[in-house]
Amino acid sequence: MTVRRPFWGVLILLILSGAAAYFTPMVSGTATPVFFTRLVYLCLLLLGLGWLWAYYAVRGFNLLREARVMRQQVGEVFEERYKVSNRYSFVRLWIEVRDESELPGKTGSRVLSLIGGRQQRSYVAYTKLNRRGSFHLGPTRLVSGDPFGLFLNSSSIESRNELVVLPYVVELQKFPSPGGMFPGGRAVRRRALDITPQASGVRDYAPGDALRRIHWPTSVRRDRLMAKEFDQDPQADVWIFLDAYGPVHYRAQEEEQAPAQRVDQLWLWQHKVENKLPADTFEFAVSAAGSVANFYIRQGRTVGFVCASDVFTVISPERGERQLNKILETLTFLNSDGDLPLIALIEAQAPSLPRASTVVLITASTDPTFDVAVDYLIMRNLRPVIVYIDGSTFGSDLGGGEVVFRLRQRGVPVVQVQKDEDLREALERLAE
Repeated sequence: MTVRRPFWGVLILLILSGAAAYFTPMVSGTATPVFFTRLVYLCLLLLGLGWLWAYYAVRGFNLLREARVMRQQVGEVFEERYKVSNRYSFVRLWIEVRDESELPGKTGSRVLSLIGGRQQRSYVAYTKLNRRGSFHLGPTRLVSGDPFGLFLNSSSIESRNELVVLPYVVELQKFPSPGGMFPGGRAVRRRALDITPQASGVRDYAPGDALRRIHWPTSVRRDRLMAKEFDQDPQADVWIFLDAYGPVHYRAQEEEQAPAQRVDQLWLWQHKVENKLPADTFEFAVSAAGSVANFYIRQGRTVGFVCASDVFTVISPERGERQLNKILETLTFLNSDGDLPLIALIEAQAPSLPRASTVVLITASTDPTFDVAVDYLIMRNLRPVIVYIDGSTFGSDLGGGEVVFRLRQRGVPVVQVQKDEDLREALERLAE
């Protein structure tokens, strides 16, 4: 319970009228004027009634926040429905709903008035998602007060809902496709964890094996469950290396942001929702990584992912929607606070990569060791593809024009992504 400015005016009036009612008989020798006595009672009545009204103003409410989709991508619009129910049988003059979640650009706060007894009010809040991560949808604070403006009371309602905002991903129509090492389609003699067209033998069934891996004829002959083993697909793997080394990334100074715009159904109908990535080289790199992974997986390729942020992350190459979700969820929580340079990351992981694999390097590094890292990949018969985020267009003093020129002179596929450039057009230039 907090007091507002009119409270102090009533309190001062109560003190002055009480003092007048007490000292007037002493000074004039007459009885206390009825005016001062009534004024004292009026002030006490206002304070007591106002406090009691404010005390019950936020009680007897039920608040429910509902959202049909709790996993969305940057650039989409998050739709959330608020339901406020009055359990008491008398009318509530007004109630303010404050959304205190950490979701950027939130628009769920409203002021509702004249809620009848045992009635329900509902509204829908639309929020354009512009930052990846996980956001707790709460707490929600209900605020109300007395009609005299003396007291303000609030009640906080916790929520367990979590909204996961995946990185911004563009749909690529073309991008360099990796070729297999064996033109005749021979299988790579290395065991695969997933099911491929190349079955190589059988082994004893292990707990956790899928039923479709069981080879029933052999199981009947041997009188025990036998599971099939598979070789790797002869097509080359795709490995995406995301450089999260802190010193190579740059974030431009945030421009003064306009207040959050109220988004409703009419606004969505009149405006095309366009997304603009933050002026941060790492955010562009994350979106590029997600877009490249999405392209290759849609092509049926096996895609792996490597990054050294605050934790070292290696996702084994697999194909399918599940693998894409795994990569996007990993990208959602990455930060550019790694302490392992790209050259060290490549030297640690390249020896374990199958030959002829395509390695997509996404970086903003201008360090000369970047050329050494590319040479190391070529020496191991790997095929590097470079997505270079030009930090100079974000305000950094380090430009990557020389790095891009040297790589292109050596025939390495490379594209230079700039701050105000369309990400889809930049990435598709590699295939031209």
